[in-house]
Amino acid sequence: MNGIIEYENYRRYMQDFYLARRGRSCFSWREFSKAAGYASPVFLKLVCEEKANLSEAGVERVAEAMGLAGKDREYFRMLVRFNQEKNPKKKKQFWAELRELAAGFQVKLVGEHQYDYYQSWKNSALRELVPALPEASAAELASCLISKTSASEVKKAIELLANLGFLTKNPEGKWVQSDHSISTGNFEIAPLAVRDMHRQMAELAVAAVDEVPRDERDISGLTLGVTEDAFHKISGEIAEFRRRVVAIATEDAGLDRVYRLNLQLFPLTRKVKKLNGGEENA
Repeated sequence: MNGIIEYENYRRYMQDFYLARRGRSCFSWREFSKAAGYASPVFLKLVCEEKANLSEAGVERVAEAMGLAGKDREYFRMLVRFNQEKNPKKKKQFWAELRELAAGFQVKLVGEHQYDYYQSWKNSALRELVPALPEASAAELASCLISKTSASEVKKAIELLANLGFLTKNPEGKWVQSDHSISTGNFEIAPLAVRDMHRQMAELAVAAVDEVPRDERDISGLTLGVTEDAFHKISGEIAEFRRRVVAIATEDAGLDRVYRLNLQLFPLTRKVKKLNGGEENA
């Protein structure tokens, strides 16, 4: 099995450890749990199935049972904290500490670049802008963004986009998009970074209400009462709408400007009786 440093989920590491031991001998969950000091013969099986968590003392006992020591044990300890933490701010802190530990092994964590991509709205904007202005310098690209940006920031963003494979150079040596759309993938850390980018984009949308002429933006909203069934139907319509928007954008080869489309459907109240709806435009 792979070393602990190659895992982003401690439960999967424990599962793989168990399967590897069982493949060599008659190793059971009872033996594994007993070696870690648990009276329940299936406790660690429940942990691997995400039906139970490890306490701080349990982390040390399980690490000992798996033969983890030194930096491997330190990484396992931090990985447990990261996986089990529910608070987004603390989870990001644990992620930063995991990255630091991994750097000591000279290893890049799975999803590390993706996390960096979603840390700033400028990365997604430049992914669209750079191919559209193939002759532009980093300083010229920076001047196109609505927020103050330096040429060095642009260069760093382009390097990240290239490392991720989001931008590649064609035979003429010009940057082009590898794909029209991208996905966050299955990395546990991605949603934390995506949440940050959504927050940044929402702040830009607020600023656009006052700073962007009305004929250059489209900002509207609905306040309406719905049932849970209607909510799921509306969510499906929004998903289909997003697909149609992407299709329209990709069918048109030109680019005059980079836009951001925010779609937000969220509750303003707890569950109450049906309300009437009304539309507002800004």
